[in-house]
Formats: sequence, structure tokens, C-alpha cells
Amino acid sequence: MKGAMDVSSINSINPILMEFLHRSAVAKLPNQIREVYQFIESKENQLEEISFNETQFIHLMNERSPYKAAADHFSINISSIKDIMDDAQAKIDRVIKDRCDRIKWIDYTDTIRSKQGNKNNQWCFIFVS
Repeated sequence: MKGAMDVSSINSINPILMEFLHRSAVAKLPNQIREVYQFIESKENQLEEISFNETQFIHLMNERSPYKAAADHFSINISSIKDIMDDAQAKIDRVIKDRCDRIKWIDYTDTIRSKQGNKNNQWCFIFVS
């Protein structure tokens, strides 16, 4: 098949596709784990939005720890929150890697051009199995 190739590196994946794969993997987490993960992710995103730079972000992460906020919110100790987050991230990474290993990029540019007679448009088809 002309133009087909296996994607061997997650780093070569389009950031928009990676965001989709991440959201999909998070959605597959068990409810309680997903709730904790999304709570902390939301807190981290809020801190990122109000930070002017990386140094301020790190300062805010220490000052307004999302892990401590999650521990208080869910009435769980911080150590257990960390274990939940480590487990969630490992599951998310595994799901994303498995899906990336199955992605095939297929270039149909020549086929589309010959059928439409248009030399300016470039087309690409992504098949995710």
C-alpha cells in the first residue's frame, strides 16, 4: 500500500490527535480514579492559566497544591492521592501507547488528485484501528 507506515513514536503524533487520545484514555478510567485525576488536572490547569511563567507556576503548585486540594476534597490522605494519580497516569500512558502502536498513516494524495484532477489540494487519510 503506497504511503502506509507504522507510527513507532508517540512524539511523531499530531498534538490534536494526542489530545483526543488523552481525553479518550481518561474517559476509560474507573469512575473514582477519573474523578480524582480530572479534579487535579483542573486545578493544575487553573494554576497554569494564572501563571506568567514556569517559575511562578511551580511556586503556585507548591503554594496551592492540587494534591492537597484533592486530598481535602475527597477526604483521602495525600499519599493515597499520589498513588491514585500514578496509577491513573500509568493506565493513560498504556492506553495511548497501545492506540499509537495501531495507528497507520496512509497517503491518498495521488489517488485523490487523479480522481479530482486537482493538483493543488493535498489529502491525507488517518486510519486508527
